[in-house]
Amino acid sequence: MVRANYLQELSNIKRLVLDMGEKTTAAVLSAVESFTTNNADAALRSRQLEKEVDVMFTDIDEQCIKTIATQQPAATDLRFLISSIKIASEIERVADYANNIAKIVQKKFPKMERNAVESFSPQIAALGHLALQMLSDAIKAYDTNDANLASQVRERDAAVNQLNKTLLKDLLAAAVANPNLQEAVVEYHVAIRYIERVADRSTNIAEWVFYIATGYRMKDKKA
Repeated sequence: MVRANYLQELSNIKRLVLDMGEKTTAAVLSAVESFTTNNADAALRSRQLEKEVDVMFTDIDEQCIKTIATQQPAATDLRFLISSIKIASEIERVADYANNIAKIVQKKFPKMERNAVESFSPQIAALGHLALQMLSDAIKAYDTNDANLASQVRERDAAVNQLNKTLLKDLLAAAVANPNLQEAVVEYHVAIRYIERVADRSTNIAEWVFYIATGYRMKDKKA
């Protein structure tokens, strides 16, 4: 019975992390939609989801610490619990990025001249899609304990970085050509950086999943 209860605790923690990841993915999707289509309802939805994610993170953190303190887990389970705390922290930060993007839509867009920068929306949507796919697959890798999928997620970060650089270069050129766009360009730059950070955090999640699955850290990209 004691062992069964312990296994149930581990299962509950994993389910909470997966639920947190699902809500955060939805928050990012809504944030990107709100930004690229000026959709106030999507912005509100993203911000509401972020609040739910914050509560879940606190719950996961407390449950992991309690399990470590009371169950004295063996090496494999301890690795899972510590990594789950780290993964939940990364997911919580991703939800923060979604919230910040949504706040731009709610607070900045109504006062901003955006007509000349709306042409960047398809590229931003594409960047969001790449980052979201990384996040979704990193969460899936955690669910299935898939080291190979985790490795693939990290490899995709380069494509996000490249598109991010191209977008920022094009935005800067637009600002130079038309100084009246500077306010809009600044806000677009901020949102793009948040999306790029979603990809970075997804890479971090993938690295922790790899550690859970193999007991080893991923090799440094430069190695």
